[in-house]
Amino acid sequence: MSKPRLSVYHLDGERGLRGGERQLLYLACRLRCLGHENVVVCRRDSPVSREASALGLERFHLPFIGEWDPISAWRLRRRALLSANPILHAHTAHSAALASLAALWGRLPWLAHRRVDFHLSGGLSRRMKYEAAGRVVAVSEGVRRVLIEDGLPAGRVAVVRDCVPIGAEEARAVGLAEPYAPASANERQSLRAKLAGEWSLPAGAPWVGSAAAFVPHKDPETLLRAAALVLAERKDARFILLGEGQLRQALEALASSLGIRGEVIFAGWRSDIVRCLKAFDLLAHSPWGEGLGSVLLEAMACGLPVVATTAGGIPEVVEDGRTGLLSPPRSPQALAERILQTLSDPARAAERACSALAAARGFSLAAAGEKMENLYLELASSKT
Repeated sequence: MSKPRLSVYHLDGERGLRGGERQLLYLACRLRCLGHENVVVCRRDSPVSREASALGLERFHLPFIGEWDPISAWRLRRRALLSANPILHAHTAHSAALASLAALWGRLPWLAHRRVDFHLSGGLSRRMKYEAAGRVVAVSEGVRRVLIEDGLPAGRVAVVRDCVPIGAEEARAVGLAEPYAPASANERQSLRAKLAGEWSLPAGAPWVGSAAAFVPHKDPETLLRAAALVLAERKDARFILLGEGQLRQALEALASSLGIRGEVIFAGWRSDIVRCLKAFDLLAHSPWGEGLGSVLLEAMACGLPVVATTAGGIPEVVEDGRTGLLSPPRSPQALAERILQTLSDPARAAERACSALAAARGFSLAAAGEKMENLYLELASSKT
């Protein structure tokens, strides 16, 4: 028996383009390969709208006026009911409110995605957003545990981990010019020469990279304090922070107060993150709150050694001592020790990176897409 063709409405009203938005686009592209219709529901002129357009994905623009926006919900309901087998997929907490209203009026099947390991707040919000959803998708077992602790029935919470494009075919499907894959020696040398000129860095120095938003739960302050400890022993090291956010000015001031401003590059958001990862010597990730850490998957797929904290679902991605090194959150000393250990023993770091590359293949678009498709089909069949 053939599977029905679904019309999946991916809801995301964010004004930026971070890991969650990349995962939305990855999923929509994979579902398109599986024969389903995908509509990205977002703000007009938002980064996710522009990316969706570049990928040839259909868009439906809404104003997203506040969290419980009846105008946007009504327009979404009207549009979705014109489609065959519609499914609403809320990729953020705010868009879950919109999906809840639209589903309430239109009796539409919907699910909510949860990408952070924070506890749910507000009884009404929890009931309307997550308890009302047909399914709640957690990006890790760590997030799932938090949701169950907050009162959601275990049977309603499914784990679908984030993904990374593996291989040339998956890279083409999501519009990447090159896949997340280890660089050849010549490619790496060329990339480092180019970026060294752009960032005014010595090409032969150890480059410690980071790629995360400058927001509290990503805890870039701990990374900077760890950097100061590393630089006390490895004066040749350089730290490159890819990202933007509300903490940038405070972080630049902290780097100056720590006496390491000259050794830290605030590189902003980059569209060529694949190339940056291939040029780094290791990726350091320092959050105290994290759903899964999709940037770790990207680094692992590039054959890059990783150092991270044990926050949230990170231990489900990185096995300490085998595919990377882990440290407790909010501990600059422990994080610095793991970074120094990686830099001082490149042969052992390369062994861990090789094991990580093999592990990353289990987080492919195909694997995540199949799990999500099955959840959608279950929801669709329960409404018939």
